[in-house]
Amino acid sequence: MKYLRILILFLTFPALSWAQNPASDCGGAIKICGDGRISSNADGIGTQELNGTNNCASQETNSLWLEIEITKAGSLGFNLKPTSNDINVDYDFFIFGPNASCNNLGNAIRCSTTNPNAAGLASNFTGLNARSTETSEGPGPDGDSFVANLDVKPGETYFIVIDRPVGNSPFELEWTGTATTGGFPFPDGPQYNEGMDLETCNANGSAIFDLSQNTPIINIQNSTTLTYHETIADATDGINALSDIYTSDVPSKPIFARIENDLTGCSKITDFTLTINDGPVVAQNLEFEQCDLDKNNLADYELSDLYNEILNGINGAHDIAFFTSENAARENSNPVSSLYTSAGAESLFARTSEAGNPDCFNITRIELILNEPPNVEAISLVQPAINSNSNTIEISFPNTEAYEYSIGNEDGPFQTSTTFENVTSGFQDLYIRDLKQCAIIKTQIAIIGYDNFFTPNQDGINDFWQLNGIGSETAASNKISIFDRYGKLISKLTAADKGWDGTFDGQPMPADDYWFRVLLQTGQEFKGHFSLVR
Repeated sequence: MKYLRILILFLTFPALSWAQNPASDCGGAIKICGDGRISSNADGIGTQELNGTNNCASQETNSLWLEIEITKAGSLGFNLKPTSNDINVDYDFFIFGPNASCNNLGNAIRCSTTNPNAAGLASNFTGLNARSTETSEGPGPDGDSFVANLDVKPGETYFIVIDRPVGNSPFELEWTGTATTGGFPFPDGPQYNEGMDLETCNANGSAIFDLSQNTPIINIQNSTTLTYHETIADATDGINALSDIYTSDVPSKPIFARIENDLTGCSKITDFTLTINDGPVVAQNLEFEQCDLDKNNLADYELSDLYNEILNGINGAHDIAFFTSENAARENSNPVSSLYTSAGAESLFARTSEAGNPDCFNITRIELILNEPPNVEAISLVQPAINSNSNTIEISFPNTEAYEYSIGNEDGPFQTSTTFENVTSGFQDLYIRDLKQCAIIKTQIAIIGYDNFFTPNQDGINDFWQLNGIGSETAASNKISIFDRYGKLISKLTAADKGWDGTFDGQPMPADDYWFRVLLQTGQEFKGHFSLVR
C-alpha cells in the first residue's frame, strides 16, 4: 500500500489521560526519508518542549515531531491540509534549525499559530510558501496561516513540530519548493519488495501465521532492519514490534512491515494481508430421501452417496465424515458409519476438511427423510381412450398429480403430464412412479387403435372394421360388441376375427354412425364409435 502524503490522525483527549506516543517528543521525532510518505498515531504532548519564547506565543497541545535531513539545495515549503474543511480545525507549526538538537532547540525559525476562523480565512490550510515573506505569525487573528519558505542546503537538519490546538481531523502534508524538483531533498529510504499475502484456513476463526515467510521477500538490502506491526502508526513510530509467529482471529488482517536503514535511520513501510478462510465451499443443506419399502419405519442411508453433492464441484482432495450433531462435527468427535440406519426425520452433519489439514473444514446439514411407498391397491386405472387419428391418450385415475408416468420403459423417461402423444397401438406396460421416486407401479393398458370409418363395398379397401393393435395369441379374449344408434346389438366378434363386414343377418346395414364396446382381457372396458360409409 502506498502513502502519497503524510496522513496524521490526532485524537481529542485530555493531554495527560493517555500514555504518550514517542513521536510527541523531540526524541521520538519521525525522520522524513525518500518521498516523505508517513503516518502516525501521535496524540497528546508528551513532554512540553515549547516555552512560548519566539515560537509565536504557543505551546504543544496535540503535537507531532518530524526530523528532516537535507540532501539537495533549494527552497523548501509545504502545504498542511486538514482532511476536514471545517474552518474550526486549527493547525499550528514550529520549525527549529538548522542543525538544532533536542537538548538545544534554540528559537523557532518559522512558526504559524494563526487561528483560521478568528482571522476570517476561507481555508484552514497552513504551511510555508514562496509568496510569503514573514517568518512568524499569530496567535489568533494575526496572519494568513502561511510564512516564508526555507532556503535549505545539503547536510542541514531541521525539526518540524506540527500541533493541533483546536478541532479534530487528520491532515495531509504536501512538500513544495525548488528543492523538490526532480526528486525530494531527503535521504533515500531502503529498497524493498512488496510482501506476499498469507492465507490459511481454520473454521474455528483463529489461525497462526509465520510472518517470517515474508522476510526474505521484503528485505532485499543489506544493513537494514525489518519489523512487523499491527498498525501503520506503530510501524511509522517503530514501536510494538510483533514476533514472527502471530495469531490472528479475524478473517482479514493487514500487517505492516517497517524496513529501516541501519546507517541513515530512514525507513519505509509496506503491508500485506493475513486471510483466514472459513473452509471448503461445500453445500450447506441437503436432503437425503429413502423409501420404507418393507414398511418397518426404517431405512439404510448410504451417506457416501452424498459426496458429490456435498463437495458441490470444488477441486482438491477432501476428507468427509458424518456426525449426529453439529458440535460433534466441529469437534471431530464420534463419527458415524457411512451406512446409517434411521427412521428419518433427523439431521446428520457432514464435516468436510482439506486433506492433511483437519482444521480447515466446513459443515453440511443433511435432513434424512423416510418416504412411504404409494398404496398400489388405492389406484384404480381407467382404461384410456384412443384418438385413432393422433394416437393421443389420457391417463385417468385419482390424485394423478402425485405421480409421474412412462409407457413401455421402466427406466423412463418419466413425465408428470398424463397425456401421451404418438403412442403405438397394442397392450403396453404403464409405469407409475410417485414424485419422490419411492416406488414404481406397473400395470398393463391397451392402446387401442381403430378406423373412424370403413366402406364395405367389396373393393378390397376398408371392407371390414376392426380394432388395431391387440391382435395376439390372446386376441380371442378381447370381446367386441357393435350397436346401431338406437342401441340395438348388431354384431359380436373378437379381436381375433377379421372384423365386421357391415351386415346384420346377412343384410347390408345403412350408412350411419355405429357404436362399439370392448371388454378387454384385462377386465377393463372401452367404448367408442365409427361411421359406415357407402
